[in-house]
Amino acid sequence: MKILIQNAYVLTMTDGDHVRTQTDLYIEDQKIVSVGKKPVGFVPDETVAGDNYLVMPGLINAHTHIAMSLFRNYADDLPFWPWLTEKIWPIEEKLTADDVYWGSKLSIAEMIRGGVTSFADMYFFMDEVAKVVEETGIRANLSRGMVGDAVVGGEKLKDSLEFFKVWNNKAEGRIQVDIAPHAPYSCDQTIFGKHN
Repeated sequence: MKILIQNAYVLTMTDGDHVRTQTDLYIEDQKIVSVGKKPVGFVPDETVAGDNYLVMPGLINAHTHIAMSLFRNYADDLPFWPWLTEKIWPIEEKLTADDVYWGSKLSIAEMIRGGVTSFADMYFFMDEVAKVVEETGIRANLSRGMVGDAVVGGEKLKDSLEFFKVWNNKAEGRIQVDIAPHAPYSCDQTIFGKHN
């Protein structure tokens, strides 16, 4: 399919901070084939009016826990540690896979609306997050958050490896799976086994 976006503002990222104005974009088979100059023989299947729109590379959200959109404004008046340990961790214990699916769907819809085309997420029930990524067409680096000691964290490491086997490079390669210990304050140094 060939698409022509006419008369748009275009930030190419090759011109420094320069924004091209009233510029045409030529797209073929989901790839930009020309900016400004019409390719020989290009006949669009669809023409989009780009007036008053900025065309730019997609944004990347590099740190998310997207299902937590369900907790928006919950206990947000507390300092970090009471918020995390007294409010967030206890309510997270009550989350279901279905909750994570719908919280992820909400966040991904908001990201796409805001121009985010890729994100990195670490949480739990990650199969549900991966399903939403697959359904929506966005790109993602996903990981099962790991906390605890060698026993608890070791089980989560096993979950992470299984998640990798099932989802890495799925959704036409849009899903990449990472390994993600949560944080120094939530992981015992033995989480990956004995250390000398």
